Amino acid sequence: MLKLVTDRLLIAALDLENFKLYIEDTAKLEKNLGVKVTGRELSSEIKEIFTKPYHKALNDKENYLWYTNWQIILKDENKIIGGITFKGPVNRKGEVEVGYGIDQDYQNKGYMTETLSTIIKWSFSQNKVKIVTAETNKDNKASQRVLEKVGMKKYKEEEKTFWYKIEKTTKRGVRL
Repeated sequence: MLKLVTDRLLIAALDLENFKLYIEDTAKLEKNLGVKVTGRELSSEIKEIFTKPYHKALNDKENYLWYTNWQIILKDENKIIGGITFKGPVNRKGEVEVGYGIDQDYQNKGYMTETLSTIIKWSFSQNKVKIVTAETNKDNKASQRVLEKVGMKKYKEEEKTFWYKIEKTTKRGVRL
């Protein structure tokens, strides 16, 4: 299982076994990861959202990192506090899209900014990724602040959402 480490967080890309547990049995997932068992379960809506990417990951194991959920673990508490995911592998334009969520008790503490910044850096280290995008609801000001703090710029507006992106640059700041 791939793990990215920051000062405060461990960001763990779930392997296929743990991705299945994420959907079916959160307590077993927490035990497998060796983190605090909270007893909470995912809503049926979230389970439904992640079932399709799970099946895509099963059928495209080479690209499972682009489908799986990455658990955000707060090191001080050894507890899962949220998740971040890609919405599929890099497309022909070199783009990947991310989506994320964090438990309410851990919002407004910089954890999601730290996570997203780390995921963007990892993405740009991967072959072919040139742009990371994210969609957020117009009324989700906190998410918009996170996207802006990591350097993403608003580039598209739809009826209920804004789209943000950040482009990979060279060390000299030149876009690739």
